[in-house]
Amino acid sequence: MKDNPTAAHAEPSDRAALALERHGIAYVEPSRRYGRPRNQFTVRFAPVIYLAGIFVGSSGGVLGLGFWGSVTAIVLGNLLGSVGTGLCAAMGPRLGMPQLPMGRAAFGHIGNYLPALLSLLVFVGYYTVGTVLGAQSLADLFKTPYGPTVVVVAALNIVIGVYGYRVLHILGDWITKLSFVLLSVVSIVLIAHGGGPGMAPSTSGSDYWLAWLVMFTVVFGYTASWAPYASDYSRYLPEDTKPSSVVKAATAGLFASTTWMMVLGAGLITLAPDGDVLGALQVALPDWLRYVVLLTLGISAIPHNAVNLYSGAMATLTCDLRLPQWVTVTIAGLFGLFLALVFGGDAFQANFRLFLHVVSYYITPWLAVLLIDYFVVHRSGRGYPDIRNFYERDGVFGRYGIPGLTALVVGTAISIPFMGTEFYTGPIAKALHGADFSYFVSAVVAAVIYAVWRPRVAPPATVEVRRVEVDDRA
Repeated sequence: MKDNPTAAHAEPSDRAALALERHGIAYVEPSRRYGRPRNQFTVRFAPVIYLAGIFVGSSGGVLGLGFWGSVTAIVLGNLLGSVGTGLCAAMGPRLGMPQLPMGRAAFGHIGNYLPALLSLLVFVGYYTVGTVLGAQSLADLFKTPYGPTVVVVAALNIVIGVYGYRVLHILGDWITKLSFVLLSVVSIVLIAHGGGPGMAPSTSGSDYWLAWLVMFTVVFGYTASWAPYASDYSRYLPEDTKPSSVVKAATAGLFASTTWMMVLGAGLITLAPDGDVLGALQVALPDWLRYVVLLTLGISAIPHNAVNLYSGAMATLTCDLRLPQWVTVTIAGLFGLFLALVFGGDAFQANFRLFLHVVSYYITPWLAVLLIDYFVVHRSGRGYPDIRNFYERDGVFGRYGIPGLTALVVGTAISIPFMGTEFYTGPIAKALHGADFSYFVSAVVAAVIYAVWRPRVAPPATVEVRRVEVDDRA
């Protein structure tokens, strides 16, 4: 498909974009499809332009990796993490539905509640993280109290999340353009100020490589956690969209934003020996530029948070909660606001790192099962039965997909000895001084279990099921 819209695939008008989205998780009919693959770059790039990436990138300096050691871990971890999101995004145009309902083919209609609920925790958690960081940026800039500021940020998040898909794409486009200019200026000023390459590692030998592995797994876990969102923002693309174009654009957008923000964090921490990466902004940047950066990061956190609320609504609806989409967005937004008020403050960075580790453990085995099911079992989506089976509890996928659930649970369980967090370190991770290989172990185990088991029990695509209406809350 050429990257130019035809009359049938043209973008909606601005007026249409400001209409409340009521589609829920229902299948998007071909006549309602629009958009271009290159839009997948901006909708992946923009939500990452906030302070969390800078905090993750600064971790390498604290671990003693120096600048270049941090950069190599950042680049490789982000590359691997971004590819998974790109592959998931390609499923959207083919199936015309959000990401999590697709798991019904592997986990069964009711069995899919498990990854959906876990994903909901991720979405609400990252919404809380973004709300805290956005409010902190704006409160520092305008010298306002944190409490009222976080309430205003949360309210804007909820409004944007309620309007949904089209508004998120529009915001993504504008924030990407602004961020490219601003991040370029900040990068140049940082280098001119002496930040970045001049910082040598403070560790060596095996300690250096163990620290590098810790940094790599943190980066990978952060970026791979965007996979459950992927098709939520590609499902309206026309059916004839070229999959490779979607994969390339989505992968590039997420890789570029995560890498740029984390490398900035790795550079800034070289100017802050005490580990205060936000304080390094004041050291590196003139006041006017620091104000612009804080304002941009504060504003950019809002679409990031709205993305999480929107995808949180998709997760909730996947569990068959019969509520309008705007209600689920609002409830999740208010709950996240409560968490932001409780957990924001001096201990936030430690809470954030712990959250990042804990919630991500299910994602790689879930992703492995989903990719095997889509690309291998169902031949890149061409082998799925009628789309209504995804919305029928007693359809060909059944209520419980034992192979998929087994692969998810066993994959996660086997990885426990490899886990390394502040609250638990398994024996293998302990022997490796905290290096956490659990993400990769769980993915490989889950992929092998599902690849061997599922094809033998997969229902034939010709099985007929009772036809049902797929409404906007299904």
